[in-house]
Amino acid sequence: MKKWITNNTGLKVVSIIFAFMLWLIVVNIDNPNIKREFTNVQVELTNEEAITDKEKVCSVIDNSDIITITVRGPRNIVESLSASDFKATADLRELTDFEFVPIEVQALRYKDKLTSIESRTKNVKVSIEELSVKQFAIRASVTGTPAEGYAVGNKTLSQNIVKISGPESIVSTINRVAAEVNVSDMSSDINTSVSLTVYDGNDKAIDTSRLKLSVDSVNVTVEMLQTKEVPIRAGTSGTPAEGYSVIGDVVCAPETVTIAAKDTVLSGISEIRIPDEAIDVTGLDKSFEQIIDISQYLDEDITLISDAEFLVSVNIEQLQKKEIYYPVSSITIENLSDKFKTIYTNFDPLRLQIWGTEEKIQSLESTDLTVTVDLSSIEQPGNYTVPVVVNLPEGYNVSEEYTVDIHVYEGNLDYSEITSQTTNVNTNTAEGAQEKTEESSEDSKNSSAGDSEED
Repeated sequence: MKKWITNNTGLKVVSIIFAFMLWLIVVNIDNPNIKREFTNVQVELTNEEAITDKEKVCSVIDNSDIITITVRGPRNIVESLSASDFKATADLRELTDFEFVPIEVQALRYKDKLTSIESRTKNVKVSIEELSVKQFAIRASVTGTPAEGYAVGNKTLSQNIVKISGPESIVSTINRVAAEVNVSDMSSDINTSVSLTVYDGNDKAIDTSRLKLSVDSVNVTVEMLQTKEVPIRAGTSGTPAEGYSVIGDVVCAPETVTIAAKDTVLSGISEIRIPDEAIDVTGLDKSFEQIIDISQYLDEDITLISDAEFLVSVNIEQLQKKEIYYPVSSITIENLSDKFKTIYTNFDPLRLQIWGTEEKIQSLESTDLTVTVDLSSIEQPGNYTVPVVVNLPEGYNVSEEYTVDIHVYEGNLDYSEITSQTTNVNTNTAEGAQEKTEESSEDSKNSSAGDSEED
């Protein structure tokens, strides 16, 4: 056996070398070394405390932390790898004076079987800035359009403050922070969690990848309200200059307003009224317009959907005076106790000074108005001077107060009582009253005063 092993030793060595070479040839033909590139490999910055401990912040420039690497090794190994099988790091402790950080790449698999790993980009280019920390109010906002007949009501946040830290050059551009909720086609209340959006002064969203937010999202509750269109009504307060009057209704433009509230609230609203005190015409002698913010006249549980400002127009015109003689026999007596009867002690007609526009005043007659007296306060017989109420058609007014003299009695009329002195007395002589009574006997018997002596 030993002889067999030691015989032809040289030939056997040559055979072994030849076999090994043949194996290498076969392997290289079947599984050769290849080169492959992997793109978009993210470089991780490590040991950031080397910067942050100095109250500074590091920012990558020109996307230099996204690299392409070249890998060499056996085909079967290299082809089984992906970009995630490599880890690229840049240690900020090695930051140079030129603000470069060397990149190191290592394989997470088959490290000992790969021939080489190289990165085209050798360094991450960074910018070192002062660290800025600020607090911002979070504002809830909505996007989209609710379902028809609905509007957005109150918006409530689970948290309304966020602290943002990052490069001073970015933090200084922040204008507002919003929690936005999409309300498209919604008709019921919404409760959802939304991510925060940071906006600059031009209302453009800011990339927050280089910022650190104390909270990334908040819960938002959005109240959905039903809408209703109602008319606006307005009046005036005060008195225009002498001889002038407000003519017609106050005109609002637009005439209606759209409001939103819960259904139980909306059902009880038929109009929005602007208080008379809001439109003062005292001493004015010409028409005018006024802008009024109607939002101040809405209850807290009502949301205004339309514009808040409305234009109101008030028409003031100069009045013409006309004197109307109104017979006392035509005065209507109201609220007289059934036990009493009455007779006027002065039958001179009332000389009423009526004011109205030139167009209307010419056609006004005594039959167009009514005059009444209220005797509800009369508790005993006697002579009284009582005020009259002049009821005029729309667009007319009286500028004076008028009274009539009246005698209140029980049973049969005793003319001697007409001259007696009582509360609020304003009498004529019995003879004068009797004479006036005889001159208008038929009229007074048919008047509301004379007819109070009914059988």
